[in-house]
Amino acid sequence: MTASFRVLVTGDSLAPAAVNVLSEIGADVVLMHDAVTPERLAHEMARAPTQAILMRGNPVFSAATIAGNPHLRVIAKHGAGVDSVDIDAATASRVLVMVAGDANAPAVAEHTIALILALGRDVVSLNTRTRTGAWDRATYRGREIRGRTIGLVGFGRIARHVARTAAALGMSVVALGRSKGRVDPALAREAADLGELLAVSDIVSLHAPLTDATRGMIDAGRLNAMKPGSLLINTARGALVDEDALCAALRSGHLAGAGLDTLAEEPPAQDRPILQAPNLIVTPHIAAQTGASITRTGVEAARNIVAVLTRRDIDRANVVNPVALDPP
Repeated sequence: MTASFRVLVTGDSLAPAAVNVLSEIGADVVLMHDAVTPERLAHEMARAPTQAILMRGNPVFSAATIAGNPHLRVIAKHGAGVDSVDIDAATASRVLVMVAGDANAPAVAEHTIALILALGRDVVSLNTRTRTGAWDRATYRGREIRGRTIGLVGFGRIARHVARTAAALGMSVVALGRSKGRVDPALAREAADLGELLAVSDIVSLHAPLTDATRGMIDAGRLNAMKPGSLLINTARGALVDEDALCAALRSGHLAGAGLDTLAEEPPAQDRPILQAPNLIVTPHIAAQTGASITRTGVEAARNIVAVLTRRDIDRANVVNPVALDPP
């Protein structure tokens, strides 16, 4: 049977369950095994009419790449962040940009909590010291998270999962959404503004998308506005944080620690100063990378593509640019 649609995956793998979803509509699923550059994307999309992109990682979809491919109808992210896509260009070309709903949110939320617990109880440094002969039982004093306040910057799907877990662990939760009234009062108290959130929080956790407005939002001034001895967690986008300012805040002791699953440069050069900062845990952007999460996310992204290509019911909650759904 000749494939009805061509789906280009910007990665070298896709969960079998997700492939099955696409195969049910006769789609030809094409994996990209090499580095996904704009030139490589243009080449692959020119080889045959390509109706859909299943976007793994964060390849750049520029206005030129989108406009140069008239068959393209949907870019479905294997996850949530679409800051590497020119949304305005996609909308102008009537290309839907979609995210994978709540599929990876539980995994990212769990990793957020794991970083908080590891920092609070110095798990990494104590492991290293114990393995090298130290035995700090008589002198060590950890920090409990029960009774502390966590501030969530952004209140989307992931932040809501974090809020529920934090409350179950005995924490107070304060949050700031993209606009007033976005915070569910059953899950968190809404902060008046970012300044208030930083001032009252023992732990600040970032869950905001990367935009022109949020790039570098956690700068030296805002780090200084955080409580002395507080923690910063970032499982969103590395460029939300001024890494030099964070490094200085950790070296001075103003912050007790930071947990980062994402950096401004990925993978980072080994001489980046942030990697030498004290009381820092860094993981390689793997918060969503559990087996169950990868399968759920792949299936949700595939279902988004199927809905668009077969003109079935599209989950508008997953559409980043709903204007592209309107009649031209």
